[in-house]
Amino acid sequence: MQTRRTQQSRRESTIGKLVEAAIECLMEFGYHGTSVQLICSRAGVSQGALFRHFSTKNELMLPVGRKVVDDIFESGLALAAELPASMPEEERIVALMKSLVLAPRHIVLLELLVAARTTPDLREIFLVNSSTYFRDRFVAMMASLFPRYAISTGFFATLLTMMTTFHGMALYRSLSEYPEGEQMREQWLQAALKSELDRIRSEGADSRNPMYQLPF
Repeated sequence: MQTRRTQQSRRESTIGKLVEAAIECLMEFGYHGTSVQLICSRAGVSQGALFRHFSTKNELMLPVGRKVVDDIFESGLALAAELPASMPEEERIVALMKSLVLAPRHIVLLELLVAARTTPDLREIFLVNSSTYFRDRFVAMMASLFPRYAISTGFFATLLTMMTTFHGMALYRSLSEYPEGEQMREQWLQAALKSELDRIRSEGADSRNPMYQLPF
């Protein structure tokens, strides 16, 4: 029994090292610059150790994507606890969404998302798992923080649509910075969100289709 626990502990330790190393490499070198050799060298393990747990580099991207999403939302929840309750709801929501894409590890999601377009096995692994995992974590966080809108399909349709804008802004930011353009977009998003929140409060929540299936 003790031996099994030791083996499990070693397995989890090795996978943890590989995941962290892969994240660091993706942040530094991008998807195409991140090889199995580079990941293993950074993790301090052999390539054989990687292939004992994952058939391909792209299989490793599943726990990588989930770890990145978990880290991003931990930072988002930490920010939520610091925002003043007196801040208007639309400002709080936009600040939270912005914090998710400003998290340093968010670039890893962008790297995997772009690479998935032309890499079939990565597309299946990433789009079916990590991207929907991000969406589900996002919906759960916003529902817990803003419970009066939790049954509103319109609320989440608006937020998920806005989040695609933030993802795009993050991609542009990784190439060059346009602070004036970003400020203008954020102001527009806040105004659009305020209008939707006012509508929901006055008309009531649209819960005809609570099982929304929207991409993030």
